[in-house]
Amino acid sequence: MMKEALRAVAVASVLAIGAVSMAGCSAGSKGGDTACGDYKKMSSSDQKAVIKAFFAEKGDSSPSNGKILLSQQSARLYCATVGSDSSPIRGIDG
Repeated sequence: MMKEALRAVAVASVLAIGAVSMAGCSAGSKGGDTACGDYKKMSSSDQKAVIKAFFAEKGDSSPSNGKILLSQQSARLYCATVGSDSSPIRGIDG
């Protein structure tokens, strides 16, 4: 009985880690289509990756660090004020 419970916990942990890892990878590839709700939950480095992907979508494959930082802050402000959790961050261009 105890062995089965430990096995169930181990399997659940592996599945949870896999789901979190996959969510992080897919969120970074959405670029400007990333929803504010997802963006707000990301680490700063994941937000940076999303902003870089957003710039790449717009044809700027090597934005300066200043542009990236400013856009990260703009997206945070947009999502905290005007944007809803389902709004894409591309709304910062609006």
